[in-house]
Amino acid sequence: MRRLAIKLLLPFLGATLALAATVMLATPARAQITFPSASPISAGNIAVRVQPLVTEGTEGAQSVTGEGVIIYGASPNLALISENDLVVSNMADVTVGGKAERLAATGLGDSLEEARYTIYQLDGIGSTFRIAPLIGVSVPTGMDNANPAMPRNDQTGSGDWGGKAALTSSWQTLDWDAAAEVSYETHSTAAGYQVGDKLEANAGFYYPLWPKIIESPFEKQLFLSLETNYISETYDRLYGHFMPGTGGQLWLLDPGLMYTGALSSINFTFLLPMMQTTNGPASRYDFGFELELRWSFFTNHHW
Repeated sequence: MRRLAIKLLLPFLGATLALAATVMLATPARAQITFPSASPISAGNIAVRVQPLVTEGTEGAQSVTGEGVIIYGASPNLALISENDLVVSNMADVTVGGKAERLAATGLGDSLEEARYTIYQLDGIGSTFRIAPLIGVSVPTGMDNANPAMPRNDQTGSGDWGGKAALTSSWQTLDWDAAAEVSYETHSTAAGYQVGDKLEANAGFYYPLWPKIIESPFEKQLFLSLETNYISETYDRLYGHFMPGTGGQLWLLDPGLMYTGALSSINFTFLLPMMQTTNGPASRYDFGFELELRWSFFTNHHW
């Protein structure tokens, strides 16, 4: 009788352990909100993110972007990342015929396709530290003439190809996570217009508020999120000439909350300017906020 009971229980226990292992493997780390290309991911894991972002500026400037991000763990060291601006709407007060009018450019935005490879990993008791360089290609899927009455830099797409090189790092522990990324982007010239080069430095820290410790992979946790972004852009150029009011420097501080579980999370953060300089007269950044919805799926398809 005991042997029969064990035989009957073995398939159930095996299925339970397999399910638990799948859930634990699919459990996402506290992923970055404002710089998703640095988000850790395990082999076979697919993370799908939808991120609406709203920013407000002076002189009637407003931007609404609906970004879709897919991150795939192609191998234990290789991650493939696709960042797509699915919908972009830029609004500004533009002088037309001597009168100020509120205009909007709405349409598809550009895409950024990236590959990240871990070159160094240090595993400790309950912690993992990684360093991973990244390369990417900006694809001009956006509309560079969504509203002909608006300036080129207010269009929803750049109209040109670009390249990105970055170095990312992440430090995951049982109690908190941290991450950082330094990147440089450059663009080609399209129809005489060239978007300025961009240097960007990002960092984030994530700390559990409640509960401090989870006893099951099915539990959810509330995290405090604090990120920061520094962006330095050179002038845009039109037929080789500098475009006044383009480029400059911006430093943001992003406090937020993350409610994350094994297979999904919802995150919200403010984007608050700490410092800003502009290259000539230009709209200044006032504030922004971003919502992130994330779902994670585990598959056996990886190298």
